[in-house]
Amino acid sequence: MSDFEYVFTFYSVLLGLAAANVATGFADMWRDRRAVEVGFCTPMLAAIVLIATMNLWLRFWSNWSGVDVGPWQLITLVAFALPMVFLSRAMFPPAGGEMSLETHFFAHRQVLLLALAATPGSSILWYVVNGNLTTDWPSIWLMVRFLLPLALIPFNGRNINRAGLVVILAWVLVGLFR
Repeated sequence: MSDFEYVFTFYSVLLGLAAANVATGFADMWRDRRAVEVGFCTPMLAAIVLIATMNLWLRFWSNWSGVDVGPWQLITLVAFALPMVFLSRAMFPPAGGEMSLETHFFAHRQVLLLALAATPGSSILWYVVNGNLTTDWPSIWLMVRFLLPLALIPFNGRNINRAGLVVILAWVLVGLFR
């Protein structure tokens, strides 16, 4: 097994866990839809996590040359993936609860938005440490991806958070095809 295959397998398992958590959350939303109001924000956040997870996987795949196995590489990958795993679980209320998903989102909005900013924040830190943060499109995309969730934190209104999540979803979709 090459270094890339070893590291990619580990990273894929972490990202796959985030995607599986979102899929399970969607199934729970559908199953409990008559008892618990689904709302707008949690499904949007779940879609963002899925697209962002795909984006992380594709970015790593496209940068496979020169991958070495070592503690710093694994720490870096964990810093990229674990916020998505955390978010994929934390965005859904505990099973069997009667709190609407929208109420749960707004009760934990700040933590969820910080977690959403954590992965691109880790990427920016990696770019800075390695001297790769520039004014080219990938760096600009990453900075905007980091700043969008942070920009929503001061606003408590439902409409602005809903609109902000739509903008973030559109931005991660753009990133998926960049």
